[in-house]
Amino acid sequence: MVAPAGSGKTIIAAAALKESNCRGRIVWLANTREQVQQALDAADKFGVKIEAHCVAAQPDCSSAHVIIVDECHHLPAATWLQIVTDSRAIVWGFSATPFGEDPERNATLRNYFGADNFVSIPRQEVLDGGSITAGVVEVHDCDRPEQFDHEIRKALILETLRRSRRFPRVHIDEHERRVRWQLTAEAVRNNDKRNYIIAKLANNCTDSVLVLVSTVEHGEFLQLAIHDSTLVHAKIPKKKRKATIDAFRDGTLRCMIATSLADEGLDVPRAAVLILAAGGRSAGKLEQRTGRVMRPHAEKMFGLVHDFADKGASLAHFQFLARLKTYKKLGYKIQP
Repeated sequence: MVAPAGSGKTIIAAAALKESNCRGRIVWLANTREQVQQALDAADKFGVKIEAHCVAAQPDCSSAHVIIVDECHHLPAATWLQIVTDSRAIVWGFSATPFGEDPERNATLRNYFGADNFVSIPRQEVLDGGSITAGVVEVHDCDRPEQFDHEIRKALILETLRRSRRFPRVHIDEHERRVRWQLTAEAVRNNDKRNYIIAKLANNCTDSVLVLVSTVEHGEFLQLAIHDSTLVHAKIPKKKRKATIDAFRDGTLRCMIATSLADEGLDVPRAAVLILAAGGRSAGKLEQRTGRVMRPHAEKMFGLVHDFADKGASLAHFQFLARLKTYKKLGYKIQP
């Protein structure tokens, strides 16, 4: 089943299990511990007995009768595919973004589930039914100094010369592309004006704010600048992560800063504002990330996304233009 991010696919899956009246072993596969807990909560709500596991634990599904693959766009990955193909179970997949830019991965999904077995729920239908809110994107300009591109090119040349002799097999064009993006991403993260705007937006907001970052270091830096904020990432203890997310859900924590563990599937309906401290260009990942603030809640009218044009960094700005196309495709209202 394909349905918009934030539309409640976990609840739909649990309800479908209840309706199916399955009496065999039911295994629910998820990508994160948070998604596992949400699956258990949803199954308990409908009185369905399941086993929920992180795929990283490589659970044995050989005797399963039904397998639920949460965020099934991960299925083409070797670990996921091996676990599922070792079983003869009925497999249900749920995702907002099953298909991406990789034709091989797309073909794997279609071959596994069957081209005619994808049931899609249109975004407008879910929006009209009140299961998700409207989206508004506010774009901010953060120009870099004029010497930015010159510094990038200089560092790129030095890095290429340093590494090319050590790694003669690396294709120089691909190497240049990787180094240029690494340097660009680092420069964007270290942009004082940009970080000042992120902190100001978060501090001036009275709603629940989710800030998504790409590195723990950037998250720690922003945590110092944003009042009443806590950083969560995969390396902190499970109990502390759960306590932080629960506090954010119930409103006792106003701002949560998170790495990729909050990119998809995390159920935080109170979150009304998303600040994309790290962008990227993947349409699927962007829909998943913005979906965190599109879940309906009594305290919000719409989900607000703050994004950055990064005009002073050509590669980062190119990625922003790709995100802009995705926002328009999703029907979000865009304002400067």
